[in-house]
Amino acid sequence: MVRKARRFWIVLLVLLVAQGSSLAEQPEESAHRQGPHDLEGWTLNSSIPDHPGEKFPFTLVIARRGRIIRKISGDPFVWTWLFWADGSQVAFESGPLHFGMSCVLADISTGRQLARYDCFSGLPDDAPDWAKALESSE
Repeated sequence: MVRKARRFWIVLLVLLVAQGSSLAEQPEESAHRQGPHDLEGWTLNSSIPDHPGEKFPFTLVIARRGRIIRKISGDPFVWTWLFWADGSQVAFESGPLHFGMSCVLADISTGRQLARYDCFSGLPDDAPDWAKALESSE
C-alpha cells in the first residue's frame, strides 16, 4: 500500500512539473479595438508581484483577419495606443508605473521604431501629430 501511495505521489509530481508552464498565470487579453483594413489590436495583461490583484498591459498585439502579425513589448508597459497612418503604424505610450513615459511610433509591418518622445512631462508645441493624437486619446 505504501509503495502504491509513493508511486501515486511521484506520478503526480512529474505531471505537475511537466505542466508547470500551464500552471503559471496566463496573460489576459484586453478588449479588442478595431482598426483600418481589417486590423485589430489588444494588450496582453498580467499581474506583477507588487500588485497581485491588478493586471498591467505588457504587450501590444496587432492582428489582421484574426492572424497575429505583430507583438510589441512595452517598456515595461503599453499604456495607451492607437493605429496611425491608415493602419501602417501604431503609436503607443510606454513606461513604468511611475516617473517616466515615452510616446513611441512603430511600423506595423516591420516592428521598427520610427520615433520616440519623452512624454512624461507633456509634449512640446512642435510635437508631431501622432504624439498629440496619442496624448489626447487618453
